[in-house]
Amino acid sequence: MNRYIVLLTLLLSAQIVLAQKISFERNTVDVGKVLWKSPVTATFRFTNKDGRQPLQIREVDAGCGCLSVKWPSAAVTKGTTGEIQITYDAMMLGHFDRFIDVYTNQSAKPTRIRMKGHVTNGEQQAIEQAFPYRIDDICLSTNNIEFPDVHKGDSAKVYLEVLNDGTEVYEPQLMHLPSYITARATPKMLARGRKGKIELTLHGDLVPTLGLNQTQIYVARYSGDRVGTGNDLTVSAVLLPDMHEAEAQALQPRFTLSTTELRLGKLGKKSKLKGTVTLKNQGSAPLMLTSIQAFNQAVQVSLPKRELKAGEEIAMNITVEAKYLDLSKAEPRVLIITNDPQHCKEVVNVLFER
Repeated sequence: MNRYIVLLTLLLSAQIVLAQKISFERNTVDVGKVLWKSPVTATFRFTNKDGRQPLQIREVDAGCGCLSVKWPSAAVTKGTTGEIQITYDAMMLGHFDRFIDVYTNQSAKPTRIRMKGHVTNGEQQAIEQAFPYRIDDICLSTNNIEFPDVHKGDSAKVYLEVLNDGTEVYEPQLMHLPSYITARATPKMLARGRKGKIELTLHGDLVPTLGLNQTQIYVARYSGDRVGTGNDLTVSAVLLPDMHEAEAQALQPRFTLSTTELRLGKLGKKSKLKGTVTLKNQGSAPLMLTSIQAFNQAVQVSLPKRELKAGEEIAMNITVEAKYLDLSKAEPRVLIITNDPQHCKEVVNVLFER
């Protein structure tokens, strides 16, 4: 009889031991992007939560020569933690996803952990950072071109960097340029994998409207290409007023505003956000708000008047409508052009969380 009792006790003890397993903080570690031939290490932290005896790691089976493993040789007592470090050699380009089995004295079955990531070529990564916008096989440095401010008669230049990621020779071309912008590609032809640039020149004497002038131009992907939403770029140019005459006046307006960064909080599921900026004339002459324009179609601006007497102030109401946010590549901003010689241009950045 005593023999059966001892045997039953041993079986129950074995079941308790088999039921207890090592407890990991995370069973999967994603190391993200890794440079080729640059080994990366993932750390798996564990705790001996339920062990009625010290936890002993007997073996860690990586199952691949590309992985090397380190684990504590000493037993881990109840309630204390330890860690297993697994290093991937990153000798192969592309995604990797490896499973590792951890054997302990607490279970006859191993506990499985996982390490994954993506090995990328450093040169390719640098190219993606320099050319983050892609139109089919054409990679661009930006899809939102903004010229420096110009006065009437002045000119300004910007450069659009281009990379040919296709298999055929590419001739960089832009379509639907407005009359006040000219473009010149260097070189004129790009072989596969080659970089170039397009020089865009803004001619201030041809810009039609004071303040913000915004238009869409298009990248030609091949000869005879058409315009569309897939190959469009936004171009913004600000024409400032000629202040030579205003500077000669004895009396001048002085434009101030309560903030240049209007924070509207979180949009979330709201259809719109609203805020107010106070505009004031602290000068001795009337202040003319010559132009009030939004860079992004989602931003709406309203104010009661465009002329402020000396010492007068008004509230400019700004609304962001969620349904229009993706219609423009430009950042949500409001441009204000005035007749103040010292502050003829001000920009209010409209900040919010999606």
